[in-house]
Amino acid sequence: MAILATIFILVCTPTALIDFAIPKWKADKNVRIEDAYKWTYQATRGGEHAVPDAESAREWLDNEWKTLGKPMAGELMWEPLCPGGEIGRLNLRPFKTQEGKEDNLLEAFLTSSREYKSEQSSFVDAWLELGKRLMKRSVGKLDYKSWTKLDAEMKAKNYPAIHHSESYEKANHPAYRILTFDWAQQIIPK
Repeated sequence: MAILATIFILVCTPTALIDFAIPKWKADKNVRIEDAYKWTYQATRGGEHAVPDAESAREWLDNEWKTLGKPMAGELMWEPLCPGGEIGRLNLRPFKTQEGKEDNLLEAFLTSSREYKSEQSSFVDAWLELGKRLMKRSVGKLDYKSWTKLDAEMKAKNYPAIHHSESYEKANHPAYRILTFDWAQQIIPK
């Protein structure tokens, strides 16, 4: 675990994280400032915020699993959130289509949520780095005005987890779980 933390510190610095994410955000015309915030939050904080308890996590997954359709065009099973790939989004539609097991996913999600720890300052540092960059130049649909507005709102709430933007939800219908790379590799069908 100490090795993973050291890798995170070396690879997923605020600058490296934002350098890695910006081209991805720019490439998706549906990404708004809320989505950049959520990506940054998940990359630095993991998925623990989405696990109030194991039973709730199971119920949430069961309900979502029943409604999954076919993967969307270009939808990857694994989407790293940091340049080193130590944490990412396991997209449920391709996982289920390739016969991934729901119980394995639940275990990987719960364990990843417990194991992947960071300080809130990791998120804040990366989020502020994005703000500095947007002050100089907009990126896709991300601009400094929207960053400033969201930052003021979230700072007043101590930077909680948030939902995707309406634009992103409508276009991408996100269905994923945040996993560590190690757990993703253990459950992704070969």
